[in-house]
Formats: sequence, structure tokens, C-alpha cells
Amino acid sequence: MKLWIKILLGLLGALLFMGGWAAMLEKEFTETSNTAYLQSSAVLFQQAGIEPQSKFVQTQGPVRRVHYYEMGEGEPLILIHGGGGYASQWFPIMESLAKSYHLFVVDRPGSGLTDKFNYDGVNLTNHGAEFVRTFMDALNLDRAHLVGHSMGGLFSVNFADRYPERVNKLVLIGHPAGGTLDIPPQVIMMGLPGVNTLLLKLIGEPTIEGSRDFHNMMLVHNTQQLSDTYWQNDVNAQLIPGNARSFNSLIENVVEFGGFKEEFLIHNALFTLPHDVTFIVGDKDIWDTVDNAEYLVSNMSNAAVHVIDNASHLPWLDAPQESANLILKALE
Repeated sequence: MKLWIKILLGLLGALLFMGGWAAMLEKEFTETSNTAYLQSSAVLFQQAGIEPQSKFVQTQGPVRRVHYYEMGEGEPLILIHGGGGYASQWFPIMESLAKSYHLFVVDRPGSGLTDKFNYDGVNLTNHGAEFVRTFMDALNLDRAHLVGHSMGGLFSVNFADRYPERVNKLVLIGHPAGGTLDIPPQVIMMGLPGVNTLLLKLIGEPTIEGSRDFHNMMLVHNTQQLSDTYWQNDVNAQLIPGNARSFNSLIENVVEFGGFKEEFLIHNALFTLPHDVTFIVGDKDIWDTVDNAEYLVSNMSNAAVHVIDNASHLPWLDAPQESANLILKALE
């Protein structure tokens, strides 16, 4: 595909992509949006028949105050969401996992209700590893299983590489960030300073319609099965004060015009991990390819890949029971 066509497609895609994140850089939002997110998350959990506890912990890491949900009993299992995600997005599989494990479903820095964070110039390899370490230290967790999605996968891999003795088994659901230089053109446009600012000014307040458009394009194959509560919760998550600034600084830090920055690729860390590592990817995921996941696995000593049909970048929203079953099997 010619470069100018890629740019045009990227611009069009970015307009949809930005629909959920636009007005936040130009407006100030009150703390009531935190409350709105907590309330809609509580309704989402209620509809799923679960009652995770919302908690905060003070850490000595990149951010001081970290928010997480806790439920279940057994060996510790930490779920780490992706770049634009948040802890309550894991709701469809939390009950299944909590029957066998003690869940800690964390909000990454600059996401959900964890402290905001400016990623400008930050060494993301070090940042991700130290965030996970200090979160575990604050909760007195010596070891844990990790499930990382997308950017959460990058955090998890770098932590496992730096502190192998503190990880039991590792699951990467949805293609992990840093697994390839090639990323969607929409995201490249989001990472270009100046261009992203211009696009931000063209889009209005986050809406349910904009959230659906973005999910359809980038995240979920079958959005029709998601409830009205999910869509409202997604909008509320975007309206949390400071989250949009944190997200955009993250994208600007990891993306350049050629794609994902080479310095943050996870190949070297992945290929030397001593742990059992399982990839769970959707066949409709546009962030990476099944072929690349298989290539990564072929260079690892204790790894496997499972493909979920008719699922995209958030496979547990397309196929919650299959995703939960695959995670549980991987952790056996």
C-alpha cells in the first residue's frame, strides 16, 4: 500500500479513534467523574453477579496511589490491562478466575483510578517492571501469576524478565505491545505530536456512539453482545480527570512514524524467559498477526499460542468463557 494511502486511512481512522479521548485536553473535569466511573463499574459487576472489593494501596513505585479490585482465594493472580483500558474491563472473566485464584485486578498508571502519570521521555521497559514490582511489594506478594493484555503484556514481560523469581506463569491475552514494529496507522497518527493535537480539536465530548465505533474498529469483533452499562462505563472511564493526558503521553512515547519504537520491543526479554508463557489471541485482532505470535512462540522454550475464532484485541469481551477456560488451563 502506498504511503499516502496509509496516511489518509490513518487520518480517517484516527478521527474515530479520537472520538473517545478528544475533549479532555481542552477541558477540566471535576472529581465527580471518578464517582461516575466507580458507580457504573459497580453496576457492571452487579450485572455479572460479582462483588470485587475496590481498594487503593500506597506504593514506592512510579506512582504512589494505585487502585485495584480484589476477589477470590488461592494463589495470587494479577490482571494488567492494556493502553486505553481499565480494571473493570475484565468483568466478564473475573468470576471464573476467582474460583481458583486470588485476583488483583490493577489499574495501570494514568488509567482508571490509579494516579495520573506523564510518560514523556520515560523508559517504558523500566517503568513497567518497577510498577509491577512495587505493587506486589506493597501487597506483600512474593510471587504471582500474571495475565497481561496489550500494554499490560509489555509490563508483564519486562517484569518477568527482570524479576523471574517473582513470577509463576505468564499469560499474554490479546497481542502484547512491543511484539512487533508494525502497528495500526490510526495509532501512529495518535503518536505524532501536533497531528494528534489538531485531531483532538476536531472531535467532541466522549460518547457511547464514539466508544462503539472505536471498539468496532480496533478492539471487539462482536460489540452487539456488550450491554448499555458497559458502554456507559467505558465513557465514564474516559472522563476520569487526567486519564486522557496520561494516555496520549504514553502513545507519544512509544510510537514514531515508522511504528512502535524499537527500543521498547520485548523480543529479547521474551526469548529468554524461563517461565511457562501462553499467548491467547483473537483471529480478528488488527494490532498484530497470528503468524507473528507463532513466530514469537517458536523462539521460546516454554511457550504456546491459542487462537480464539471471531475475536479481536479484547478476546474476553468476544468470548468470555473460552478466554477464561484458556487462562485457567494455562495456569494449571
